[in-house]
Amino acid sequence: MSRWVEAVRRRPLLRVPVKAGGVVLLAVMVCFPHLPRLARHLVRVSNLQAMIEPHAPDLAQWDGPLRERLEKTARVAAAKDTGPPFEAAADWGELLQRLPPRQVQAEVERFVYERVSYAWDWELWWNADYLPTVAEIFARAAAGDGVLREDCDGRAVMAASLMRRLGYESSLVTDLRHVWVVTPQGEWMGPGRAKTLISTPEGNRLALRTAWTNVPASLAYGLAVFPLWRELVILGGAFLLVRHPRTPPRIQVLAALILLAGLLFMRCGGADPRGAAGFSAWWPVWVGLLHWAAGFGTLAVCSHRARREAAARAGRTAAGEA
Repeated sequence: MSRWVEAVRRRPLLRVPVKAGGVVLLAVMVCFPHLPRLARHLVRVSNLQAMIEPHAPDLAQWDGPLRERLEKTARVAAAKDTGPPFEAAADWGELLQRLPPRQVQAEVERFVYERVSYAWDWELWWNADYLPTVAEIFARAAAGDGVLREDCDGRAVMAASLMRRLGYESSLVTDLRHVWVVTPQGEWMGPGRAKTLISTPEGNRLALRTAWTNVPASLAYGLAVFPLWRELVILGGAFLLVRHPRTPPRIQVLAALILLAGLLFMRCGGADPRGAAGFSAWWPVWVGLLHWAAGFGTLAVCSHRARREAAARAGRTAAGEA
């Protein structure tokens, strides 16, 4: 082990990828400490269509409340007309025929928002992102205080599943920071930016033209809402991996301040989820990335210099002893 460490120290071309790999590993462990959930998440995101579960057993307990809601909506609509008095529908088919699909969609959206409170994935699942099944959402609530909680992706899964359960076409889409639902009647559950991933019966469809424009805004928004202490752990770990112990203290302090400023720029750039509609809204992420490039660049150059000076000093010492 010691020989391998020494080989890494003496070979810059080997040292750089090893340290970069260390930063990536640290970031994964901090953002996704529950690795089995990360594995499940990656599989599920690869096929959003499979996450829509109209026949999930847990949804049966919502049939009664949802039907009452739709019947109330139909009764209100009938009261505004001059036709025959309202009569209770005999079945779901008759009830849905009395309401336009857009109205059903709007009621399902409000129903999900009322029944599923908003909570970040790292609060519920400890990971930065996690796409749960319908069963997992209900099980999580049952194991806690009974309140259903999820963020945008879990709510979208519930809404799309309910629409499919009622016989309507629905699919999931994402712009890399938000997930919402698309039906023939339109986009709902808070449509975000241009769609990047779209669920289809054949699997996901990737829109490459929008991916590159969504990445900066998604990165800025993710950094803005993610716990600051986790981000500082990643940034601090990267700082320690890049710097050399003999780098002058003033250079280390300067580089640390530049890196911290970059992080704050990026967090401020994504603070408003309704922004990030163009360069004027998400420019801070580029400023933040430039700060990081300057901070790590300064640290790398000065660390390389300190490493060479330490090696030269050691060589002179060895020569003197000889």
